[in-house]
Amino acid sequence: MVLILSRSINHYNQDYFFGGIMDVKEQKLSLTISDGLLKNLEGMFYKLSSPPQLAMIYVSKVCERMTGYSQEELLTIDFLDIIYPDDRGRILLQFERALGGERINSLEYRIICKDGKLKWVKDISRISYKEQETGDIEGYIIDITTEKNEKTTIKSLKQQHDGLLTELTHKYNELMQFNYIVSHNLRSPIANIIGLTEIIKFHYADEASETGELINFIADSAQSIDTVIQDLNLVLSSRKPMNEKFEMIRLNEIISSVKSNLKKQIKESRATFNIDIPKELDHVRSIKSYLQSIFYNLISNAIKYRKERMDPAISIKADKQDTYLKVQVSDKGLGMDLNSIGDKLFGLYKKFNFDKEGRGLGLHMTKTQIESMGGRIEVISEPDEGSTFTFFLPLLS
Repeated sequence: MVLILSRSINHYNQDYFFGGIMDVKEQKLSLTISDGLLKNLEGMFYKLSSPPQLAMIYVSKVCERMTGYSQEELLTIDFLDIIYPDDRGRILLQFERALGGERINSLEYRIICKDGKLKWVKDISRISYKEQETGDIEGYIIDITTEKNEKTTIKSLKQQHDGLLTELTHKYNELMQFNYIVSHNLRSPIANIIGLTEIIKFHYADEASETGELINFIADSAQSIDTVIQDLNLVLSSRKPMNEKFEMIRLNEIISSVKSNLKKQIKESRATFNIDIPKELDHVRSIKSYLQSIFYNLISNAIKYRKERMDPAISIKADKQDTYLKVQVSDKGLGMDLNSIGDKLFGLYKKFNFDKEGRGLGLHMTKTQIESMGGRIEVISEPDEGSTFTFFLPLLS
C-alpha cells in the first residue's frame, strides 16, 4: 500500500514531497491535490524539519481521525510533543542517526491523542535531500493499536500457559513421587502383614475362637489395603505415556492377543466376534500396552454385561475420520441408562451393576489411557439395547 501511495504522490507532488525545489504557489497547489488524495487513506503523511526541532511542516488531513488534532493545531506544535514521553528519546535518536547516513527502519511508538488516549503507530519515514544537502523528514504513520493489544494479550496468555505448564510439571513430579511411595514404601509393610496373618491363621485353622475371627478380619483388611494400593499404582502409571514407547503395531494382533487372554470367558459365554479393520488401518503407531488394556477392558465388559440366556455378539470396527483412527466396540448386552449415570461412567471406583464382579477401574483406565495418547472416547447406550464405545486416536506418521 505504501508503495502505491508513494507513486500517487510522485505523480502529483513529486518535487515537493520527495525533496525537489518548487516555489510556494506550486507547493500549495500540490498539497491541495495531495490532501484530496490522502484524506480517505488509513495512514497519515507528515513532513518535519530536521532535528532537534522536528517542527511540523505538513500533515495530511487523516491526522484529525488518527489523533483528534486538526491540521492547523499540529502545524503549530513540535512533533515530539505528541509522542509518548518514554518513546521520545528513542525516536529522536533514530532521526539523528538517519541524518548521519544510517537507514531508518520502520519505527513503532506511542502517540498521545488530543483526548489523552494513547495509540500505537508504525512509522515508515525517510530523509529528503535538497541539492546534495540534508533536507527534511518525511513519513507515513498507520495505527497498529489493535495489533499491539492482540500481541500483548497473546503474550499474557503465553505467560499464563507457561506458568500453568510449570505448575502441572511440578504437580506431575509430586504425583510420580507419590506413586513411588505407594509402590515401594507402603506395599512392603502391607505384604509383611499379609504374610504374618497367613502364618497365624495356619496355627488357628482348627479353632473357631474370637482370636481366629480377629485374625481373619486383619488378613482381609490387609488384603483390601493391598488391592487399593495396586489400583492406585495402576492408575498413576497410566498417566505417564512419556515413559512408554510408541511403536508400529497391528490392531488385529492386539485383538487376537486380548481374545487369547480372555479365552476362558469367551468359551464359557460362547461370545462371537465380527471384526472389520481395513488393511490400510491395521498398522498404526501407538502404545502397545495401552491398546491391549483398552481392548481388554471393552471386550471383557461386553462379555461381563451380556444379557441372560443370550450369547454376546461383539463387533469391532475401525475406520479413518480426518486425522484420527476411529474404533467402535459394540455389543448387544444389558446397556446403560446414560441419563442417570451422566459423567460418572468413567469415574474411579464407579460401579453401576452390583450383580457383576469388578472394582470400577476398567473404564476409568480406558479413558485415561486414550486421553494420554491424545485421543478421546464416546459412548452410546440404551438399557437392554447394548452399548457402543467409540474411541479416537491420532494417526501418527
